[in-house]
Amino acid sequence: MTGRERVRRAIRFQDPDRIPYNFDSNREPDNGHRYGEDFLWVYIKTLPRLRSRDEWGVEYDSLDDRSFGEPKVFPLAGKDDLEGYVFPTFEQDWRYEELQAAIRENRGEKYVICCVPFGLFQHRIDLFGFEDFLCNGAANPELVEEVCDHLTDEAIRIAGILAAAGVDGIITSDDSALQDRPMMSMETFRRIFTPRFTRFYSAAHELGMDTLVHSCGYTLDIIEEFIKAGADAVNLDQQDNMGLENLSRRYRGRICFYCPMDIQRTLEMDREPLFQRARERKAAFSTEHGGFIAKMYPAPRACLMTDEYLQNDTDAFKAVSAYDR
Repeated sequence: MTGRERVRRAIRFQDPDRIPYNFDSNREPDNGHRYGEDFLWVYIKTLPRLRSRDEWGVEYDSLDDRSFGEPKVFPLAGKDDLEGYVFPTFEQDWRYEELQAAIRENRGEKYVICCVPFGLFQHRIDLFGFEDFLCNGAANPELVEEVCDHLTDEAIRIAGILAAAGVDGIITSDDSALQDRPMMSMETFRRIFTPRFTRFYSAAHELGMDTLVHSCGYTLDIIEEFIKAGADAVNLDQQDNMGLENLSRRYRGRICFYCPMDIQRTLEMDREPLFQRARERKAAFSTEHGGFIAKMYPAPRACLMTDEYLQNDTDAFKAVSAYDR
């Protein structure tokens, strides 16, 4: 079974031969060691930051080159409308040339996944700033919805380009919760964001692609909205804050879990405790027909993960990767 078929079967609960791995592709920085891979991550090229400002007009501050950086200047902060703001567009050929070459070289062996270069939820925090984003959600929802519609339209255009290039799955990065609660009321999330995710996922499915979403924080209730909207898989880099039993009881068998070890609770664990965590995750997330993909966090050095931890982590997932059928 190729990696591509294995991942597709896991996402769709169609009896993969084992739990798929995403341990090497999308791991930055790379320590040169290969742990096992069923995925090929490809990327839409974006313009480089100019004096810490990206093509959206967001300025970032970073303590070092290991982290993604933190937005500090927000182009839509304090605005009541979009007058004067120009959204970047992503239909230019140069953004996809490297992506297309990588897919041709792959020859259908691995599952090709690509991340939209903005989230349908999270990117508004970068554009507005956290406080303005939440305040506008209550006081000026029309502005938030206008931005959301623009980004949804752009994401659907991108999906068409990616599908034509041979991408199998499309993912957005949409952190939508704090450590112990959603960022906004579920009523507001359902009113503003669920319909936009639904429109995006529907378009991607019509193009033949799987839909995935990354969302960290206390997303226990928000996952229900992703499922209603049509998400096929959810990437949670932290799970223990919600409780494995809660996630399992509500969502096992309803959506594919695409997860590493919990990056907040396992970093100092030795080998045997990690093996136990891997067993717990398989039991909580996977059915006998699929529904679980083992992942590595994409920025291990930012979390101070050692090479020993990475080896133990991946060995633990491999040890539980077989299905008892």
